[in-house]
Amino acid sequence: MNHKSMSVTIIMFILSLLVFSASSFAWFALSDTSRVNEFVVPVNNYEAEIVFQVRKNGGSYSTITTEAEMTAFLNNSLPGDLFDFIVTIENLSTSSVVASIYFNDVTSDNPNAGYDMRNVFYIVDGEVSVNASVNNLPLNSTTPLTFEGQTFSNYRLNNLIDASQDITIITNVNIPISQIVFIEFSIQMDPNTSKQEYQAGIMRIASLLAVFDA
Repeated sequence: MNHKSMSVTIIMFILSLLVFSASSFAWFALSDTSRVNEFVVPVNNYEAEIVFQVRKNGGSYSTITTEAEMTAFLNNSLPGDLFDFIVTIENLSTSSVVASIYFNDVTSDNPNAGYDMRNVFYIVDGEVSVNASVNNLPLNSTTPLTFEGQTFSNYRLNNLIDASQDITIITNVNIPISQIVFIEFSIQMDPNTSKQEYQAGIMRIASLLAVFDA
């Protein structure tokens, strides 16, 4: 093999390595981004299939898989818009599990001070049903809150969140082996919301946590 052929071979080998490295980096970067953006986050080592479905104003259900999808779904809302949610959990473990569901990091971003989006979105009647059995959410306070002439629902998200900005949807749901549970609830934008300052606001829910225990 002459020196020219050897040089070409070496150059081609180096180029191949560079292309492989770039492809590998892109794949890993894409994988990391996907993990960060996942909306449904299972906690603890149990096998389960979790599906989070949503619909607006009685339309067709769609599946939410990322935080960006959830943010887009809730925002650009009009007063009176109704959002229905279904969390479906199938126990694929080899034993019964106990599930608890939370909205993680529920925040409001509004340049207009005091116009908190979590005050104008509320869980309808404070009800969450598990396989059609209704449960009522506990309130942080039973004292009515009024701001700029609008009295908010007691079940406004701001009256349900804890110090970590999380909302407990349901706890201690027993799911036997191979069984499926349906957790349903609705959130509405208060139809009495008339102040234009809310139009600049964005409400965000970072993730839905599904915590499993024995």
